[in-house]
Amino acid sequence: MGLFSRRKSEEEDDRSLLEISNDSGDHWVADIPTKGVKETEKALRDAGVERDDDERLVNTYQASRIVDSRDSNQHRYRSERVVDEAEDLEDSYDREDVSDLEDGP
Repeated sequence: MGLFSRRKSEEEDDRSLLEISNDSGDHWVADIPTKGVKETEKALRDAGVERDDDERLVNTYQASRIVDSRDSNQHRYRSERVVDEAEDLEDSYDREDVSDLEDGP
């Protein structure tokens, strides 16, 4: 195992949520391995599903006009990695070599 390689269990635990929806009320959510997200998104684009960019509309002038003018049956997708809020992602201690420490005064 290399310095930057991941353990197999970490790869299996790395999950993403994929959401497909439209303005008519259709909504579908899938939990998939993160390593398959790019391939899945490509397949969705090839099938005519657009990327969901609604978050960018928050800072757009007349966002409601943009939403009202689009096809309500057009499916859009978005994906996000699942994050365990309880997981500590940073080390809480220094990894200095013990042999570098001085014995004291």
